[in-house]
Amino acid sequence: MKKNKQEFLINQERVKERMWPKQEILEAMFLSAGDHIMAMVVVDKNGRIIRVNKGFETLTGWREKEAKNKFLVRVIPREDENKNRVPFKERILSRVLSGTILTNTATAAGGGIEKLPTFYYVRKNKTRFPATSVISPVLFNKKITGAVEVFYDITKEKELERIRMDFLSLASHQLRTPLSGTKWLIETMQSGILKKSEKKQKEYLHDIYEINEQMINLVFDILNTLRLESEEAIIKKERISAQKLFNDVLILVRAAAKEKKIILQSPLNHRALYIHTDPEILKSILGSFLSNAIDYSTVGQKVILDVQEKLKEIVFSVRDFGIGIPKKEQKRMFERFYRASNAKNFKPNGTGLGLNIAKILAEKIEGEILFESQENKGSVFYLILKKRSGKNKKI
Repeated sequence: MKKNKQEFLINQERVKERMWPKQEILEAMFLSAGDHIMAMVVVDKNGRIIRVNKGFETLTGWREKEAKNKFLVRVIPREDENKNRVPFKERILSRVLSGTILTNTATAAGGGIEKLPTFYYVRKNKTRFPATSVISPVLFNKKITGAVEVFYDITKEKELERIRMDFLSLASHQLRTPLSGTKWLIETMQSGILKKSEKKQKEYLHDIYEINEQMINLVFDILNTLRLESEEAIIKKERISAQKLFNDVLILVRAAAKEKKIILQSPLNHRALYIHTDPEILKSILGSFLSNAIDYSTVGQKVILDVQEKLKEIVFSVRDFGIGIPKKEQKRMFERFYRASNAKNFKPNGTGLGLNIAKILAEKIEGEILFESQENKGSVFYLILKKRSGKNKKI
């Protein structure tokens, strides 16, 4: 008798193990589905909210107890690209609940799922975010009793889409001109018109070379920007002396400075200064500053590369005495493809990507870029790096 009772109790425990954990797992799966990234909401036949997950609360700002029993379309209004509110009857949710599906192959009665195009949802605090979602009808005895919607924020995807469109625009405007110029020069040389003029041939070959260099720089800047935006850049921190850093950077721009007779100065103090960061990224930023300083200075002017060690920071600077930046345009200097009006006139060929790339690179190494400029008097660009804990300098 005692043995039978023990077996009965054991069997009951086994039943509980099979039943309760399964329910708890389903509950946990719903609440944590998508964690705080993907939102999930269940509505009844009338579109009133029954359940939401943590992702819904995070993305919309509505807690489940606040949103429950409210109409989903009122809790999270939907807008189009132009901020026009989408009426309930035009929302896919209403069509799913009514049994209407836009696709020919999937039907609500058959348990079909319809993927929605991009739109915007309005949060509780009235801000909005681009989203994409999938809505599926909930069926019971082949009748629609509600719906489940899963959606997530696609702000990053929209930004990447904007970047791609920017590059397409760049390709159509900036790449077309040098390619057309190269084609014309080559066709002229092929025509035989310049056979008797060796000087003209050399001039045309020089022009072709210069255009090719511009194309190489442009493509490099585009690829570099794409790589940085996709976060593929690997940061490698090393200990490097400021003296070696300056020597390496100045080598990169020496030829360009010599061509314009620009005087390069780098007045380092006598004590050795060491920086702990990614040396290649640091060289790239300073190289960009120096290239701009040279490009927008007139023949024979000075460009000064310097560094100062402060209590908690190391401040690099590149000063020039060139054309400067108009005050009203200074706020836009780090925008992708933007070039100041006087810069376009002074140097027509330019990508408008240099400072944008430098800004992205500075953020990669936890640095900050600032600048001061006065039109026709020059500019000074600063790269500010925080010191790592411990001593940063060494004799």
